[in-house]
Amino acid sequence: MPSKARALAELTRIHWFPVGSDFMFWPFAWGSLAASYHVALPMNEVIMNTLFYALLGTLVHSAGCVINDMLDRDFDRKVERSKGRPIASGAVTMTEASVLLFVLVAAIFYMFSTAGPTALTLGLVGLPACGGTYPLMKRWMYWPSLYLGFAASWAVPFTWVAITGQFDWGMILNVAVASCCWTCLYDTIYACQDKKDDEKAGVKSMAVRLGDGIRLALSVFGVIFFACLMWAGYLNDQHLPFYVMSVIAPFLLCLWHIWSFDHNDPKDSWEKFTAGRHGAALVCAGLVVDHYFNLASLAI
Repeated sequence: MPSKARALAELTRIHWFPVGSDFMFWPFAWGSLAASYHVALPMNEVIMNTLFYALLGTLVHSAGCVINDMLDRDFDRKVERSKGRPIASGAVTMTEASVLLFVLVAAIFYMFSTAGPTALTLGLVGLPACGGTYPLMKRWMYWPSLYLGFAASWAVPFTWVAITGQFDWGMILNVAVASCCWTCLYDTIYACQDKKDDEKAGVKSMAVRLGDGIRLALSVFGVIFFACLMWAGYLNDQHLPFYVMSVIAPFLLCLWHIWSFDHNDPKDSWEKFTAGRHGAALVCAGLVVDHYFNLASLAI
C-alpha cells in the first residue's frame, strides 16, 4: 500500500479493524436486535440490518477518529502512544484529513437517508451534536468517557425508530443507558494507557480523575448496565437466553475485567479494553438466540 494511502487508513484506524469499529457498532447492534425482537422481524432481515449497521458503525468510528486527530494534533504530539499518528507526525495534512472527513460524513448521511425520515432526523441531529463534539470534552471536563457513552448511544433511538417506526422510551432509554455505561466503562480502561502522559499534557480523563478509586467507580457503571438490560428484557418480553447470555454473562465478564486489570499498566489496560468486545458480543448473541426461538414459537 502506498505510504499516503497507508497514512489515511491509519487516520481512520481501519488498520485496527475490528478493534474500535466494533466499539461503535455495539450500540447499533443492541438497539437494532432488540427492536427486531420486538416486531418479530424475519431472520434474513435481521442479518441484513446487522450488516448495514456494522458498516455504518465502522464509518462513524472512522469519521470520529479523523475529527479526534484533527482537533487533538497538538495534544497527540505530547503523548508517547499518539505522537506518531498521521496528522501529529505530518504524514497527513489538515486539508487531506478534511477531504477524507467530508467523504466519510457524506457516506454516513447517505446511509441515514435510507432508514426513514424520523431516523434520518435523529441521525442528522445526533451525529454532529454528540459525535462531533466528543474530542473537545477532554479539554473541559474529567468525564469525556461518559460523554462518549452518551454520544455513541444515540444509535439506540436511531435503530429502534428505523426498525419499529415508533418511539418506545422505556426500551430506548434502558438500552441506551446500558450502552452508555458499557462504552464509558471500557473507554475509561482504554484511557488508563495514557494516564501519565495525559497528566503532563493537561488532558482530562476519567482515568486521571478517578485514580485508585477507578475499580469501584467502574463497578457502579457495570451494575447500572446490568440493571438497565434486565429491565429492558422485561419490557421487551425477552426470555431465558437473553437474561443468561445478554445480561448475566457480560456483567460477570466486565466485573472480572474491572477487578483484575492493572490500571497502571498500559499493556494490560489495552488487553482488557479489547477483551470488552467479548461481553458486548454476548449481548448480541443472546438477543439473536432469543429472537430465533421466539420466531420458532410463533411459527408453531
